[in-house]
Amino acid sequence: MNSLPQFFIKDSDIDDTKAAIKGAECHHLINVRRVKIGDILDIRTDSGRRFKAEIISISHLEIQLRLSEEIETDNKIIDITLYMSLLKGGNFEFVIQKAVEVGVNKIIPVYTSRTIPEIKEKIEKIEEKHKRWNKIALNAAKQCLRHNIPLVEYPIDFLDAVKDHNRSIKIAAHPGSGLELKKFLTLNDKPESVSVLIGPEGGFADSELDSASEHGWNIVNFGHTNLRAETAAIIIPSLIIYQWQ
Repeated sequence: MNSLPQFFIKDSDIDDTKAAIKGAECHHLINVRRVKIGDILDIRTDSGRRFKAEIISISHLEIQLRLSEEIETDNKIIDITLYMSLLKGGNFEFVIQKAVEVGVNKIIPVYTSRTIPEIKEKIEKIEEKHKRWNKIALNAAKQCLRHNIPLVEYPIDFLDAVKDHNRSIKIAAHPGSGLELKKFLTLNDKPESVSVLIGPEGGFADSELDSASEHGWNIVNFGHTNLRAETAAIIIPSLIIYQWQ
């Protein structure tokens, strides 16, 4: 029997010891992976459960599985929400992919005062963009064997982003402002959850930094160098996980 990479299903697709794979995942397994009855899959659910599953039947609509074993998972990774300013070109999609790989749990796109007008115009077809962003997150989660599928939400305005009151620690990164990230992480104990706010090309406006501070965000900088926005979005969550995991 062949061993294949992991695939995601919904908890609602499970019925006792059986489950079904439908839609795009079904099409991929049949037409790209060329699976056969008896093949073994590594299955994750949207709540983070993990199963060893055997294919017991295949049709063009769905693949039926027998869940032969539930595997214990370590889901203790720190809960990080990335508030990411929208970037030009493919940089924002690059951030989604890599942030999922390093361990970010949710990504919220943010409009800032320095978001270029061309980006806002392109985001008008938001449903198409939103589906694409979440597909990128799904594929990245599958590739790096995440226990869950991080969600990419719809874009929100900066002021709505800084009003986040659900995180135990909130960090806004901006070159040359606040404490060095290394010192900030050393001075604070591991929290249950963290929000990280990353600016656009050119960083945040002074008024935005003031507003973030007023709403309890800790302004930090990387220290010895200024990072590009897409680099900071990957490096800073990685360092948070390294320090506090």
